[in-house]
Amino acid sequence: MRRPILLLIIMAIAYSQSEITSPDIIRGMLFPLLFSAALLILIIWLIRRSHSNRRGDGGSDDFGGGFLGGGKNSDGDSGGDGGGD
Repeated sequence: MRRPILLLIIMAIAYSQSEITSPDIIRGMLFPLLFSAALLILIIWLIRRSHSNRRGDGGSDDFGGGFLGGGKNSDGDSGGDGGGD
């Protein structure tokens, strides 16, 4: 969650400091490029995050760290197969 917040902060600072019509190289070119790069990285991050969420929906037994995902339940099942051999 830190990455999108950091990118939004970078984008806000770069947008507020940029002046495209300025003859200064930093304000006229560097800050708009920094804003564009941060926007592109944010879009790529959002696309990758949405695709990774779709991959786990296909019944792949990916419980995402759920409590009951491992097969044992919380009824005091301490393991073992329960067989009498």
